[in-house]
Amino acid sequence: MDLQFSEEQRAMQAQAREFMEQHCPLERVRALWDTPDGCDDALWGGMAELGWMGMLLPEEFGGLGLGVTDLSRVLEELGRGLLPGPFLAHLLGTQAVLLAGTPAQRAEWLPRLAGGEQRVALVAHGEGGRTDAQGGNVRARASGKAHVLEGGKLAVPGAAQARTLVVAAAGKGGLAFYLVDAAAPGVEIRPLRAIEQGVKLAGVSFNMVKVPPGQRLAGASGDEAAAQVSALCDVALAFDALGGAERAMHMAVEYAKLRQAFGQPIGSFQAIKHKAADMLYAVESLRAIALWAAWVLDVPAAARAVPARVAAAMARCTAIETYDLVVRHATQVQGAIATTEEHQMHMFAKRSRLLALSYAPLAWYQELVLQANGFPELAS
Repeated sequence: MDLQFSEEQRAMQAQAREFMEQHCPLERVRALWDTPDGCDDALWGGMAELGWMGMLLPEEFGGLGLGVTDLSRVLEELGRGLLPGPFLAHLLGTQAVLLAGTPAQRAEWLPRLAGGEQRVALVAHGEGGRTDAQGGNVRARASGKAHVLEGGKLAVPGAAQARTLVVAAAGKGGLAFYLVDAAAPGVEIRPLRAIEQGVKLAGVSFNMVKVPPGQRLAGASGDEAAAQVSALCDVALAFDALGGAERAMHMAVEYAKLRQAFGQPIGSFQAIKHKAADMLYAVESLRAIALWAAWVLDVPAAARAVPARVAAAMARCTAIETYDLVVRHATQVQGAIATTEEHQMHMFAKRSRLLALSYAPLAWYQELVLQANGFPELAS
């Protein structure tokens, strides 16, 4: 078994790092926080030109036909650079169309989504992060050949920047996805101010929103598609955390090499060495489990030792804890200046908190893993 990245994968990662350093350095990221979209046309167009939005799509739809492990090489660099904007929301919405759409719906929608011409956002996570019918808080009911949506979701990434919402709604037949025009009558999108303004959140509500029959994704089980999209989301966030945590660690280590106290670099002191070692151990542990989870998503379901949803949840648990630990240690190593907005460390601290609170809390993922491993009595 070859566990090394291929030459092509290493090239993709190098290209992603170069793109972020040239087109979206941290100073630019901070400026984009104060814009309505968190992303400008040049940045969005550059990512589309590189094919990132269609990495998981078949080539027949304008995609690259790659896997999650390939995508992880890009996602890690986007996390390292704290990419702002609705990229992940668009990626997840696109994947929902691929998994749940009919051949005709895929042919109509996916080429535009792969090229970034039309932005979508996934509206799928219900109470506690669940994406099945029991966790949904948007309901669908038939009205002739159309469907009517009612309900809402509190904090949806990218909703205010999308032209179309890919909405998971529970109905009599289980969960199904619907393509909803963001400007349709009855759709209300309320921008929210989050702890980190790079990823824009919005409350979304549906009041008797009528969806034409052709806008219901009817190519596959909505429950199965939602589970796969949710697993991809968790793995993507794990790599976002990995990239950010590793960069925060390196910032602290470089500071410890240069900062002098008592005539020597503070990195020579045992207390600082211990924090550096703890950060490195946490980052490399996250790297291992995130790559394993990406591999699980790439192999056929019959070949998986554990369900993809469980592997993804394990990666997400580790990511939340690792990013938090690394940011705290890196801040302590660099001292009081790292707690101010004049320093860049606050950007990583805010992204860490946003990832920890988005979609579902840590406890929900821990319960999922415990139940899957036969410890339901510990999962509450």
